[in-house]
Amino acid sequence: MEKKRAYLRNELNLTQEEMAMILKTKRLQLALYELESRELPSIASKRLTAIEFFMATAKAPEAKDFPKLEEEKEKFLAKALDDCKYYQLGIIRKLPNMEEACQTALKLLQLIDYLKEQVNEEALHPGAIVILKEKVQKSLDKNGPKELMKLNLQLQVLQAEEALLKSLIEGSGVEKQL
Repeated sequence: MEKKRAYLRNELNLTQEEMAMILKTKRLQLALYELESRELPSIASKRLTAIEFFMATAKAPEAKDFPKLEEEKEKFLAKALDDCKYYQLGIIRKLPNMEEACQTALKLLQLIDYLKEQVNEEALHPGAIVILKEKVQKSLDKNGPKELMKLNLQLQVLQAEEALLKSLIEGSGVEKQL
């Protein structure tokens, strides 16, 4: 029976102290009432009955009933869209430089293969191939095909997010489905 007496408080996600303030009673009296050890004072009981009646007959709240919440939602969506565009621009600026660095590293790999055949020549420093391999590996770790693919995927995700945000801002799509 405790659940029945605490039902309204739980439905509104209020603590005992908050509910006691609403009912203008002490928290201990409310706790004992919920445990069915004691009744509420008559004024608090009347107030609780009035609140329960109001909650039972009130229509479900809608976003349009709270224009400030709707305004906050619109601001959030606009900021999210701006952030999304900003991140896309950053990726779009990085991509050409990364592609160029990747191509340069691949050309350097070709040079290394060529130089391996020329190892016997005295003109080549013995550690040159090792140094070049390390340089290529660092470049590929930073700008290789894997990193390019990762950046392209991030760009595609941001583009999909932008489309979703635009549809939410326009009031179509997911918002109407909810």
